[in-house]
Amino acid sequence: MSDAGWGLCKDCRWWKIEPHAAVQNLTMGVCIDEKLRPFELRVSGISGCDRFDEGKPHRGEGASDMPPASGAG
Repeated sequence: MSDAGWGLCKDCRWWKIEPHAAVQNLTMGVCIDEKLRPFELRVSGISGCDRFDEGKPHRGEGASDMPPASGAG
């Protein structure tokens, strides 16, 4: 498998974290990628996948809850 398109959550625009959370390896959030959103994937900043899209993470209350309270956007 190629590394093209693969990246870390902390550098991805599909990662949603709490409003005042630091963008760090161990910060927990939720993936809000359109195809992955139904799974309510709780991921850390050092998690990564091939749906990576470089950008700043989204912010929202409940993003680090189990299950995420704000996984739908």
